[in-house]
Amino acid sequence: MSPIETQVARLNDLKTRWNAYRISVPEPDRYCQIKDDLYQVRNAGWNGNPPISVWPATLIDADDGMMAAVEHYFLCRCWVGNAIYPAWEVSAMNAIYDWGKIAGVAPRHNPNKPTTPPSALQMAAKLAGVRDGEADLKKSGKSAPWITSPPKYY
Repeated sequence: MSPIETQVARLNDLKTRWNAYRISVPEPDRYCQIKDDLYQVRNAGWNGNPPISVWPATLIDADDGMMAAVEHYFLCRCWVGNAIYPAWEVSAMNAIYDWGKIAGVAPRHNPNKPTTPPSALQMAAKLAGVRDGEADLKKSGKSAPWITSPPKYY
């Protein structure tokens, strides 16, 4: 991987490009749409997901670790900003997921594709997604549940 400054710049560039791509979808729902789009991108051609060729090339990075960081950012922003999960729970799930990746036991969504190795970039992207989701939630006037059952990965 490239130096962290270059990675962060690329992450921010992709976040901006995805946001512009879905600008017609109102906030905070936009971030859930982007999260869904990125799941399809990262699992292109599997389980009914369209091929990678349907997506604008400017939204894609060849490094799956980079795409995972972008997806994780929007996943956290969606979940927190739309009051699907409280911020503390998303943060806890992130920590458990990262520990699972380090231990080699993190669940896969796609049995044909292993999870990406844990990285500081992905961890920072998730923290930023939670932070930005909290701002979205505050702006919306909604309140998050105290706790919610975690998602199923099967």
